Amino acid sequence: MKERQESAIRSLKMMMVGTVIVPLAIFCFAAWEHYNSISRLADERIARTLDIAVEQAQKIFQSIDVVFSSVGEITHGRTDQSLRLYEAALSERLKAMVSAIPDVYSIWLFDLTGKPIATSLVYPAPAELDNSDRDYFVAQLDKNVGTYIGRVSKPKIGNEIFFSVSRKRYDSSGEFSGVTAVVVSPSAFEHFYERLARNTTASYAMIRSNGEVLARYPIAVRPGIVLPESGSFRQTIAQHPGGGQYTAVSGVDGLERRINVQRLGELPLYITSSLEVSSIKAEWFGWITTQLIFGIPVTCLLLFLEYLALRRTDDFYAEAGRREHAESTLRQSQKMEAVGQLTGGIAHDFNNLLMIIIGNLESLARQFSDTSKLHRKIQNALDGAQRAAQLTHRLLAFSRRQPLDPKPVDANQLISRASDLLVRSLGERVEVETVRSAGLWLTEVDLAELEAAIINLAINARDSMPNGGKVTIETSNAFLDDAYCCEYEGVMPGRYILISVTDEGVGMEADVIEKAFDPFFTTKQPGLGTGLGLSQVYGFVRQSGGHIKIYSEVGIGTTVKMYLPRSYEGPVEGTRPKSKDLLPGNGESILIVEDDAAVRNYLLELLIELKYAAIAADGGEAAIKLLDDPDQKIDLLLTDVVMPGMNGRQVAEIALAKRPHLKVLYMTGYSHNAIVHQGRLDPGVSLVQKPISEQDLAMRVRSMLDAY
Repeated sequence: MKERQESAIRSLKMMMVGTVIVPLAIFCFAAWEHYNSISRLADERIARTLDIAVEQAQKIFQSIDVVFSSVGEITHGRTDQSLRLYEAALSERLKAMVSAIPDVYSIWLFDLTGKPIATSLVYPAPAELDNSDRDYFVAQLDKNVGTYIGRVSKPKIGNEIFFSVSRKRYDSSGEFSGVTAVVVSPSAFEHFYERLARNTTASYAMIRSNGEVLARYPIAVRPGIVLPESGSFRQTIAQHPGGGQYTAVSGVDGLERRINVQRLGELPLYITSSLEVSSIKAEWFGWITTQLIFGIPVTCLLLFLEYLALRRTDDFYAEAGRREHAESTLRQSQKMEAVGQLTGGIAHDFNNLLMIIIGNLESLARQFSDTSKLHRKIQNALDGAQRAAQLTHRLLAFSRRQPLDPKPVDANQLISRASDLLVRSLGERVEVETVRSAGLWLTEVDLAELEAAIINLAINARDSMPNGGKVTIETSNAFLDDAYCCEYEGVMPGRYILISVTDEGVGMEADVIEKAFDPFFTTKQPGLGTGLGLSQVYGFVRQSGGHIKIYSEVGIGTTVKMYLPRSYEGPVEGTRPKSKDLLPGNGESILIVEDDAAVRNYLLELLIELKYAAIAADGGEAAIKLLDDPDQKIDLLLTDVVMPGMNGRQVAEIALAKRPHLKVLYMTGYSHNAIVHQGRLDPGVSLVQKPISEQDLAMRVRSMLDAY
């Protein structure tokens, strides 16, 4: 069935892909061909307008040649002195030439010093004017220069910018006697370019071979514009002196243009004509849009029909897969819930049994001297029972069902206190380094559980370094942002303190990291680990509202980072050290409420032995009867939490209603929401966890009675 499903879905997907790819390939080919066609048409338009612009420039320069010829006939064989004598008549004849050729702005005759002899612009010619510094005059001092086209300049008389075309003037003996200059305004070309480019994105320019711009459109020329030698124009005419074609971003308006260049006859001048590439593309996009308006709906309709067929086929064949996946997910969820429930059930009954075993072993141990063989055997039995209690504690930690009593904690102080213990625990081959951040925030966690988590991580780090090495424990402030928290379920953005434990061990593969927090998963040899160390740390961190992450590289080492929520409260005072002796009572009356007869009898005997006036009840109803007796003095209520009928919290609430000053101490092997919510003890609740040693119970009872 799975093969048929894959075959049917594969066929439909191939049809859908074909529905897109085949029309898309045809469309892309047609679009490419159309773009090439539009580009060719654009090149033809550029070439035609360039021919027109070149023809116009040639006519103007032919007219300038006529002017030079006419002036040469007038001045031939005449000295500068004779020309100045007839300046008025000469000026009128020059004006007549300018009037006949509108593209010429003015005509000037200069002597060898650059002083004007006559001009069409004004009569008499200004005697103080000296144009010996102009490029068109200086160029003619070179005997090899014929016709010279000057650069765009600002006039010394008037305001309109110009460029000049100059030639040498000779006297009757054939000697160089001065310069004739024909002044041309760039606007003569720019006005023509404007008419030529009307309603298009075309641009035109007339440029000297050295890159100096003489006229241009749409932005008028100004003096001093020179195209760089490395630019596209200079490179093109260097490779193709007659002209060529290129595409470049215009330095004038910053637009990409398709540009044609053509030389103006034998003159060192080039005319350019161009169109914006965007206008060519716009025409192409217009054609594409027209095609897509009709093509996309048809393609979408076909895709929609094929998609419906695919959906129905996929739904039909995937139903079994979804059912199987749902059943697998349900089994996994039930398994994890079963682990939690089993852990809770085991914890309650097993901790009761362990409390009886540990308590009686402790009582028995006190009957023998520390050096006796029987005392050593009893101590071995106690060690085994306490290891069993630790195993139960770790199971509760993983399932996040252990009651936590979070308080503001200074992690730096905790690590400082624990460093000596870690050095002794990890052995001489392991160097322990602590790096404590200055200004570290407080964190709100269960102090004992945090210390156990750090020790667990340090021991794991030691075990990953069979040849010894360094373990680094480091603290710092951290902030987890939204982007990071989105990658990990249940992690909230905000301020955290970071405790990282780094080793130089063998490291872990990615698949091992994924399973590292699973209960009973271990890479150690059989008998060297329970596989609950990291599980306990994981459960504690998550139950505390934090986040834990493993970073590892094979052969380099591993870093485990614990992010614990920041606390904004002040640090709490440390607990007083434990006394090695059992703290006796002063005859205070204690009511024990415990449904397990063996545990109840053990507690009753222990408290009486500690010189308390202890009485016991097997449940909530019996306890309430004793509380209702006005002659029965009760100073402390010591009650189990999980009991048939009324639980310990309900018993305590009724007891406090009857006796408001009564002190209450809860016992539990598994609290299950009676006094613990969201993994944390309810405010004002005092709790001891089963199994508890005689010494710890004596100390807690004494401290409760002495508290107020």
